[in-house]
Amino acid sequence: MKLISCVAAAVLLSLSTGGQAATQVSDKLKQNLEIMRDILQKSMEQPGRSAGVGRIELSYLAGQGVLFQTRTSGGFGRFFAVAPVAPIPPVAPISPADLTAITEQANAVAQAAFAGHAVDEDQLQELQEQAELAAEQMMEQHERMRDQSRELREQKRDLERDLRDVQRDKRDIEFRAKVDKLDAEQQKQLQQLTNKEAALAKQVKEMQQKYDAAEQEMLKKRQEQAKIAQQKQTELIAQVGSKFAATLCDYGASLRELKDNEFVSLQLSTDGGRDSQDIYWVFKKSDINQCISGKVGAEGLLKKADYYQY
Repeated sequence: MKLISCVAAAVLLSLSTGGQAATQVSDKLKQNLEIMRDILQKSMEQPGRSAGVGRIELSYLAGQGVLFQTRTSGGFGRFFAVAPVAPIPPVAPISPADLTAITEQANAVAQAAFAGHAVDEDQLQELQEQAELAAEQMMEQHERMRDQSRELREQKRDLERDLRDVQRDKRDIEFRAKVDKLDAEQQKQLQQLTNKEAALAKQVKEMQQKYDAAEQEMLKKRQEQAKIAQQKQTELIAQVGSKFAATLCDYGASLRELKDNEFVSLQLSTDGGRDSQDIYWVFKKSDINQCISGKVGAEGLLKKADYYQY
């Protein structure tokens, strides 16, 4: 009994000293962080657009600070993500260069609005509609090219089948010629098969060239679309960083419970298939305080942040 009591006492002592209770984060700090998350969520939203960032989550590391986490949403792995639009009558095709110009104009207007400058809302709406129309037409063009490539492939397969049939019939006659002399009708048939074989072989070659050209054109379009998608994702990342810095300057005072030696970080996960990556912005709370007090602006705060990709 005495031995059991000693063991029990040792276990209790171990639990009371080695298994210390976790420190609780104050309710005020939790409230600060949740308020900032809600503010960030609203500032990152892009009304009327199907591409942007998703839900923002947060976690807190004692002595380190707060980490906000989100990911890009929308079709950046495709060409250009836009909201669905109603059917429209046929119009002249829009080239990738025209589309790039439209999106650059729209970005310029949006950035001006974010900077607090006056913006013509009708102009902004018109640019958004043009971008949506251009994206829809590019996707329709891609579908047409894919259908054309499939049709050429089927035509080539039919020609190859006809060529094999002619070659088989020709071999049969040539085999008979080795055994017995061909009559006039058989010689005429052999000549016709020979001519048809040459004509079909030529058609197969031409169809192969058309198919290869269609595939190359489709590959080129895919590369153009991927380039624009990458451009749009790069613009989004830059926009997210700028909005994050501006929001911290405007509303960072709500993080009053966060210590000055801690950090406020944002992790943005991009959706790019094999090229997916995480982008981080890390701000010192002391630097945020300088922006709140007006010693530096949002742009200056962004320059002070640690920015890296992983």
